[in-house]
Amino acid sequence: MKIDELIALAAEQPTRISRRSGVSRSTLKRVGDGTSEPTLSTLREVALALGLDIKVAAHHACDPFAAAAARTLIDASVPENPHNQEILAWLHRFERWNINDPLTLVSEAGTLQGITHRQDAQFVKLNPRGIAELPELFQQHKTKWALSGAAAATVIMGQIVLGNSIVWHEPAHDLDVSALGTIVDVAEDADLILLPATVTELVGSYTQDRLNFVAPVQLVIDLHSLHMFEEADYLTSGWR
Repeated sequence: MKIDELIALAAEQPTRISRRSGVSRSTLKRVGDGTSEPTLSTLREVALALGLDIKVAAHHACDPFAAAAARTLIDASVPENPHNQEILAWLHRFERWNINDPLTLVSEAGTLQGITHRQDAQFVKLNPRGIAELPELFQQHKTKWALSGAAAATVIMGQIVLGNSIVWHEPAHDLDVSALGTIVDVAEDADLILLPATVTELVGSYTQDRLNFVAPVQLVIDLHSLHMFEEADYLTSGWR
């Protein structure tokens, strides 16, 4: 059960839950309205009053808004004054963490982006023509897309780069990637990771030889997310 479902369930019997949990009805209402952030202890008391309990587990960060915030600060192709509250929250975090130089920003953003841990990622073991099939695949769906990761680094660096390639694409629920290769369960077995773009991943993308590529700053963030640090360092050597 998700937290919002827990709060909705408590709202069905506010007097009883308030009495049993020790949380006032007004607090329960504010939490339900989204105007108040409950503490973990408050949520646990509400859950126990419903005969439930709260289990907390830490997992790898997979937050695309961290990358969007980093690009806002250092990428001219991204607007400097975002209105998205998630991006603004990350801008405040970076300020609080005293992170302001470009190299540290892209490194932190890559870690926080957590590409290989995203539940909406599709991992594909490519067939020999896999990458070449991308333009036709996305043209059929009339969907914007752009390459990143190893494939993009290979083009920019002028030498073969081993590792995962990435395709960022506009969300498409009926996207059939079978023409590209075989779907596998984990990034370690894949050549290509397909991800729906969430915020700014496609901003500043460009086309070269029928293939679309992400903006250079997005590429560097993605390389950090894939732990391809040598390639990221090579591409940012002129930033120092």
